[in-house]
Amino acid sequence: MDALLCLVGLCDAAAQAIDTVGELADSAAAVAGADVPSPADSAAADAGQASDTGAEIGDDGFEREFNLALTWFGIVVIVLAQFAAPRVLLRYRRRLTGFMQKASHEGRRDDASRDWDTTALLLGIERQRRAVLQVLVGVVLLYSVAAALIYGWQFDDAVDHALSMSVSFFMFASFSAPVVLLGVSASNFARLFWVWVGPAAFAAAAMQSIIATTVDPDLERAAIVWALAGVLLLTAAAVAVRQWAPAALWHWLRARRWRVGSVLLLGFFIVLGALAPEGDVRSNAFEAFLMLLAGCTIALVAITLCYYTLVDRSKRIVVPLIAAALLAVVAAATVFAVLAFEAFEPGPAMGFVLAAAALGFGLLTASFLLSWIRLAYVQKLFSDAQFQVFCWMIAIAGIVVSVETLTSGEPLWGGINLRLLGATGLALLAYWLLTRYGIRPLDSNKRLLVLRVFAQDERGERLLDELEYRWRFIGPIVLIGANDVAGRTIDPAKAADYLRGKLRNAFVADSRALHKRMAAIDEAPDPDGRYRVNELFCFDDTWKEAVQLLLDSSDAIVLDLSGFTAARRGTAYELGLLAASGALARTVLLISAETDLAAVRAALHLPDDGPLPAGGVLEVDHRLDGDKVVTALVQAARRMPTGTPASGLERKSPLEVAA
Repeated sequence: MDALLCLVGLCDAAAQAIDTVGELADSAAAVAGADVPSPADSAAADAGQASDTGAEIGDDGFEREFNLALTWFGIVVIVLAQFAAPRVLLRYRRRLTGFMQKASHEGRRDDASRDWDTTALLLGIERQRRAVLQVLVGVVLLYSVAAALIYGWQFDDAVDHALSMSVSFFMFASFSAPVVLLGVSASNFARLFWVWVGPAAFAAAAMQSIIATTVDPDLERAAIVWALAGVLLLTAAAVAVRQWAPAALWHWLRARRWRVGSVLLLGFFIVLGALAPEGDVRSNAFEAFLMLLAGCTIALVAITLCYYTLVDRSKRIVVPLIAAALLAVVAAATVFAVLAFEAFEPGPAMGFVLAAAALGFGLLTASFLLSWIRLAYVQKLFSDAQFQVFCWMIAIAGIVVSVETLTSGEPLWGGINLRLLGATGLALLAYWLLTRYGIRPLDSNKRLLVLRVFAQDERGERLLDELEYRWRFIGPIVLIGANDVAGRTIDPAKAADYLRGKLRNAFVADSRALHKRMAAIDEAPDPDGRYRVNELFCFDDTWKEAVQLLLDSSDAIVLDLSGFTAARRGTAYELGLLAASGALARTVLLISAETDLAAVRAALHLPDDGPLPAGGVLEVDHRLDGDKVVTALVQAARRMPTGTPASGLERKSPLEVAA
């Protein structure tokens, strides 16, 4: 303590000496550079100096007190840390002793030792799916109510105000509703989106644009009501046609789309001419028609952008990361350039150097941001589904803030915009807390291995779509990564690695690296209760060993043989490996009309007319039914808890496989 006090005294004396020397230097410079003043100037200078001296003394006193307080604060923190360290170490040792004296299974949930049979697994999938759906619906409703209260147009009339609040709630709810569909397959997403979300979002956007025009006091309520009624009528007609129109009608419309479009355009001009005003007086019908036209146009653009942004999983993952990186580059480079040019006031050559340095600083900042996002995902701060929900809700708030700023002159950081961003943040925080602590993940941990015929089409992605939506509630999915499924397996970590130029690090270089990667397979559930998809990116000389190791550690296997022929030697090798390792009993084979069954039997060393000795064989010619595939896989999977022998086989853990 004496040494610390001595150190403080020395620092204080040094600071006083530096201040004294600085004051003397300033005084000398002022005397040397001053001219001889006149008596009048001297009097004025003395009066000004007297007032300035008081302010300078006050500023110097505050700065000195602040420096002393900050110095003492640092010293107190160091002293307290010195006293606390032994107690922290003592508690650390006690906690270690407590864990060492317990059995390894103590403290686990009851379902850790549960016998996960077929019924229990299927019920668990449905229960988890419903829990996630309920949380998403609740968050969408909470966010929509808060946003409507903030963003709803304010009117003096109670009826107009209630109508505006209702339309605002409808708009936010319809544009937030697509997050409920995140995770479903692309085909199901398109179907559900255009049946439910699309019409609602169209009607909401059109009605909101119409309501926004009612700030004009010259417009009569009748025109507004007729425009809103027209939106509802068009939406109902579209839903009815979509739901009940026969398939032949759609084929007929596609074949004659140019004629149909011409007829609709002609009808539009006929209606416009019939409602056109005579003179300068516009009728309510004409005003309603113009508002309806403008609202529907805005709604069509909004709903089209919404669909094409959300239907593709790769866009939901990659677009936010690219946007965040670009914003980081621009913001960091701008701040660096402004500070540098103000400090140095450079010439042309130096200015070019500073501009290049600003760009480099911006790129470095973006790399750090992407690295942090990757680390947060790897450390399970959020899941891939949570990341997509976060980005979509923030995007909605950002679009609304931008429209409000551009159309109504509201400052970017104005009260309405800040309250809307705050409501978005609270809704996302509620979603994160509910999924992390409210949804109890299943401890079934059934690992699924996905094998397929590599092809440059959508078969692999479609299969992963159906499997991810269901299987990830009961266990992780593992597969050999390739470009045919890259759009469905990409996650924030892989996308960040690619944008940072680190993609090659994800590839398995040799057998030693393969065993280390096997030991590091992620088998822990995400914060939202779902397990992850684990990819092994292999070079041509390592993928066979990787398949062997994955077979030994998987509870169920699916092999998509669509398009398989004798020329597919890689898939033929996998079939032979399945037969040799005795894994066919827990394998489900997917076949189609393009599958060469003779080549399949030859690879399995079966007679030409022999049955396929797999746990299940499903035909997927017309439509891939995810429920049937997952049910067959659950039935074929090992019946016993993880690590328990079943039918003479025992699942090996990643560490055992790596050994």
